[in-house]
Amino acid sequence: MKKILTVTLNPAIDVRYNVENMRIGEVNRTKHIEKNAGGKGINVSRVINQLGGDVLATGIVGGFTGKLFLSKLNADGIKNNFLETDYETRTCIAVIDKDIKGITEFLESAEGTSEDFSKFVERYISILDKGIDIVCGSGSLLKGIGTDAYNILIDEAAKRGIKFILDTSGASLKKGMEAKPFLIKPNQEELEDLTGKKFNNLSEVVEAAKEIVSTGIENVMVTLGGDGAVLVTKNKAYKGTFPKVEIKNTVGSGDSTIAGMAYGLSVDKSIDECFRLAVACGTTNAMVDSTGFIDHDILKDIIPKIVIEEL
Repeated sequence: MKKILTVTLNPAIDVRYNVENMRIGEVNRTKHIEKNAGGKGINVSRVINQLGGDVLATGIVGGFTGKLFLSKLNADGIKNNFLETDYETRTCIAVIDKDIKGITEFLESAEGTSEDFSKFVERYISILDKGIDIVCGSGSLLKGIGTDAYNILIDEAAKRGIKFILDTSGASLKKGMEAKPFLIKPNQEELEDLTGKKFNNLSEVVEAAKEIVSTGIENVMVTLGGDGAVLVTKNKAYKGTFPKVEIKNTVGSGDSTIAGMAYGLSVDKSIDECFRLAVACGTTNAMVDSTGFIDHDILKDIIPKIVIEEL
């Protein structure tokens, strides 16, 4: 089994409040509260861990919140090697009221410095040199870190023949693509932002992904929400669809999709079977209340029901 490293450069403590009859401008008391180590790369780590993969999580944390973050990771049994700094790791709050459609979120930003990132790169290189086969870089960047941060990480991985999966958005995605990662995973909206086009049908999504592959990025996987996902490789294009299921929580489904792809690669599955597992993991996450989580019984039932069609 190949070794996987996840990189989370802007982690968080995710706080989840369950309330009843939420009232703006008034006191609201919680019925239930959860605090977990969060961030897109952490969701990826958690699902790979649940799949039985060999995964190590790294990134940058700081302050008292950072110490809480690391204690939560350790409690979850996720192996980790984070750079600790003086800057406080952010807290992100999700408020859930069963009588209100959707989730109300409050997302903090967090600071970092170029010096912090330079120290992290040294740690990252030392981890790579100890034997890593796949890197998953996920999520946004700390304020104060250049938009070329992922480029540096991708380049260091490439020097060592290590596959790099990039899942970010905006300027860091556009810039990171210049370093030619092994795979990128935009959703449709992010792909539209990248290309400056609005897509009206599946063929337009596929053509846009093919254009990106032609620039030297080996694989583009586009998640399409309830319509499944598309994977475009150098030579083929696939559409993955899942059966009609009860959706409980879509937060973390994209990260679970990345986890399925990375785990599949780590056990030498073919790219289309990696894609099948990716779609299955994303679907399974959406069927449970927790974020970045898979139920093995659900996953076992879902995998054979995923339809992979070559386009």
